[in-house]
Formats: sequence, structure tokens, C-alpha cells
Amino acid sequence: MNKKAKMLPAMMLTLALVLGGCGGNAAKNSPSDTPSAASGNQETSAAGWTGTITMYAQVYTPNSKNITGLKDQQMLQTVADEYEKTHPGIKIEFVDEEYKDYTQTIRVKAAAGELFDVFWGQWEELNNTFPKGIAEDLTEYLNKPNPYIADKPAWKDAMNETVVNETVSPDGKIYNINGDYVATAFFYNKDLFEQAGITEAPKSWAELIDTSKKLQAAGIVPMSQAPDYGWFQRHFLSDFFSKEFETISGYDKKPGISSLDQSVAISKGLLSTKDERFMGWWPMFKELTDTWKKDYLTADPGVAANSARNDFLAGKTAIMYDGSWLPENAKDANINFELASFNFPVLTAADTAHTTGHDTSGAVGGPNAAFQFAIATEQANASMKEEGKKEAVLDWLQFLGTPANVEKVVNEHGTFVPTWPGTKPNESMADLASQASKELKAIGVGGSSPNLSKNLQRIFGLYLSGNMDFDKAQQSVQKELDTAIKEYETKNNTDYSQY
Repeated sequence: MNKKAKMLPAMMLTLALVLGGCGGNAAKNSPSDTPSAASGNQETSAAGWTGTITMYAQVYTPNSKNITGLKDQQMLQTVADEYEKTHPGIKIEFVDEEYKDYTQTIRVKAAAGELFDVFWGQWEELNNTFPKGIAEDLTEYLNKPNPYIADKPAWKDAMNETVVNETVSPDGKIYNINGDYVATAFFYNKDLFEQAGITEAPKSWAELIDTSKKLQAAGIVPMSQAPDYGWFQRHFLSDFFSKEFETISGYDKKPGISSLDQSVAISKGLLSTKDERFMGWWPMFKELTDTWKKDYLTADPGVAANSARNDFLAGKTAIMYDGSWLPENAKDANINFELASFNFPVLTAADTAHTTGHDTSGAVGGPNAAFQFAIATEQANASMKEEGKKEAVLDWLQFLGTPANVEKVVNEHGTFVPTWPGTKPNESMADLASQASKELKAIGVGGSSPNLSKNLQRIFGLYLSGNMDFDKAQQSVQKELDTAIKEYETKNNTDYSQY
């Protein structure tokens, strides 16, 4: 769950790691192109080599005994069993271990030539963070047919085009297959909505405010959680500054917006309180939080998250902004109300003059969940030098990498959304699935110094709770931005004039 997952608060990442899934509706939703139809094809690249293929599957690890929070799940093992039946002599072995520092684990194992044959690797880690040369470039294979997908001329034709395009490395290579998506949304209690006479979910910001006021008038607490500055800034800034995205993201010549990109943009006044767009969303967001219960407005979102979530699951509040793991939380809590969700609305000129009309519903999440698998190179895994093994490992990944198997594995876990065309999410995530096809251009600040995010969160909470006026908040925010880029400049010996 990395840089887009790194962009998510630690709370979210922890949840994504520890939450497990229970049986979903994969069976009734299975796409038509099941891999078993082609699994008997002995012309696959697996022919010849026999042995054990190791795989670290992160939260999809089947039958796990050692990974904290993982529930009993079998679907990936079922897929492996199907593969082994048609490929005698090949065994798929899943690595059932929990790594507190996964990035460092990958570095160490790769340096020793002992990396897993197939490993969990997210695109930004593979493109930027992990040592170069530890993962096979899969571009060639994605451009060729997958023998287990009968109706596609190229493997990538079965994948989400937006995700494939967004995750390409700076030198045009693709290092993983990417099948799931972290999504966030407003979840709501339909029973409480009905009690307040609300028959439909809000479709605009104005309707969200109106809905919250109706709930409040009916004696129902609309929302009760810590307003996560890191999350909500991305929704608004990604909209307001969408026309400057290429400029802001281009300073380091790499995909996404790095700490350097943020620091340079701040130093140039592009992301600054002097630009009225930067904090132009604060007053309109306060109109929303003025309807919330005040308990958590000044709290750390990571600290208050569990209490706020428990309030929602207990039916004490009507709406909660949370991640795609919430439906599984609801199942575990045996909620006694009907759960539904709606995406962060596209803002209009009636909401704010700053909007560009950009759909930012997916700006917090992204293709950074757990179905992101890469193949180790010979340099990272000495056993890959065995004649035919690389082809066999690729064949296993092709067998696993079909729409049918992506859907089955992702939906069993229940926390994420399958993204490939033809796949269907669990019913509770249907409204979230559309985020995966949105252009992924998220803008935010916080990476310029270790303290910037938490200090902005503190100021944000003080303003929303009425303990700081807007002018004071604006001055305080700019002071934090200025301090942060000076710290970045010093620590990284950065000359902003070079950009």
C-alpha cells in the first residue's frame, strides 16, 4: 500500500494490512473467461521446468497463521491448486510471514539473491524506491497474449487501461500486474437517512450540506470523526490546481508528486496561502463540520479513527468518510442497519469559484492495494537462473492474472475493489469501483518536513472547531509551509532556483 498508499495516513495502511475478508460474491460474479478453460494448453511458457514457486501475496496470503489480522481465506490457494493440477511438478508456496519493514525486507533479500519469485510490489516502489533491477520488466509480456485469456490479443487489454498508463515508470516500463484499488467514500446509514426523510444520497456538495442539516434537524448526528486534513486537502487541491498538475509534478521528472515537487511548488508560491485557492476550501468545509459532533474535530485522525468508526457502526452517527475496508468492518460488527456509500462529489461553480470541475473522488485512494505482483530478476533471486524457471513463474502470474482470478481473490478479501474490465466488486463496493477509471492526479502538501502534516492538521482542527479564525489560520499555515521548505532545503541541500 505505498506511495499513493504512502500518501494515505498510517491508520489507513494499518487497517488495510490487518483487515481480512470473508467470502464475497465472487462465484456468482465470475467473468466468463475463466483460466481453467485454457489451463490445459501445454504450449504455455511453463512447459519444461518443475519445482517450487515462492510468492509473497501480502493480505491475500491464503491460510495464514502468522500475519496479524488476516482471517481465514482460501481463494488464492484454490487458484494455486488449480494451476498445480494442470502443471505437474510445479508447486506454489505462499510466504506466510509478517514484515514490519517490508521495503527493507525486499532490499535485504534482493541484495542476498533470495527474493521471493513473485512478490508484492507497488508501482511507485518499483519505479522509484526499490533498487533498480530487482523486478522483471513485464512490458513485453503485457503486450503479448496471455494464454489463459482467450479473447484478448494482449494481456494488458484485460487490465484497467487507466491504471496501466498511470503506473508506467519514467523509462516506459511496467514492473507489476495491478488488479485492485484502495477507494474512499462517504459511507452512510440508510436507516438513519430514512428517519430524517432523506431518500437519496447527496450528489453534490450543496446536497451534502443540506443532507447533514436535515439529519441534524431530525436529532441525528450527521458525522462524528476527526477531519483528516491530508485526505480532504487532496480532494480540493487536486480540483482547484488540476490545471497546474503537470507543472507541480514535473520538478523531479518522476511520476506523482514527491516531497521535492511539493517543496519547489511551495517555494515558488504555487502552493501557498497567497493563492486564494490553497485555503479557499476551508470555509466551505467548515460549513460541513459545523454539523458534526464536536468530539473529534481537534483530534489526530489516526488516534480518533477507531472510536469514530465504532460510533458509526453502532448507529450513533449517520455518515462516515472512510476507506473500502469499512464494509468488512460492518460485517464483523454485525451492524443492524443498511450500509451504503457515495463518492466525494464533483464540485460545481455554485459550490465554489475555484473549482475546475475535476472529478477527484479517487484522489485519496489509488491502485495501491495488495494485488500488485512483480517477478524477481536473476540478480534479486539466484534461483531464477535455473533454465525455464522465469518462464514458469511468468506462466503462474499469467494464470493468476486473469479477470476471473483477480475478481475471486480480491472479492474474497473484501477490503479492496477489483479494477480489471469485466470484474465486479462486492455489492457493498459497487459505488467505489468507478474511482479506478478516473485519472489519477492527486495534489497535496505534507512531505516537505516530518512535522508539516501534523501541524497543518492541528491548525485545521483549531479552525474548524472555532478556536482560530480564518486569518490567523492562514498566517499559521503559511508559517508552517515556509518552515517546512527551509528544513527540506537544508536537509537535502536543495537549490530551489534550479527549478
